[in-house]
Amino acid sequence: MLKYTIMNSNLIAVCLILLTAAALACAVYLILALIQIKRASKELEEALKKVNTELEYVNKISGKVADITDKISSPVMSAASLLFYAISGIKERRKNRRKEQENVR
Repeated sequence: MLKYTIMNSNLIAVCLILLTAAALACAVYLILALIQIKRASKELEEALKKVNTELEYVNKISGKVADITDKISSPVMSAASLLFYAISGIKERRKNRRKEQENVR
């Protein structure tokens, strides 16, 4: 019986050593993963800062383009509507003249 007790205690010691080694390996892996995540988050933060700076520049340019197109589009739209109404008025007069000529015949 003494032999089995010594054998069991050796087995328990080996199991505890293996369990400790496995826990240590997991801890090292998690620490390395956290370090990598920290590096990646710093790189992402730097990239987002660059994107933010470039977007501010694009926003300024698009604002200027919008101002220019507003200034241009207002006279263009006025001229286009005037031209449309002038052409539609001419067509209406032609229709009326044709109807008058047909009524005269």
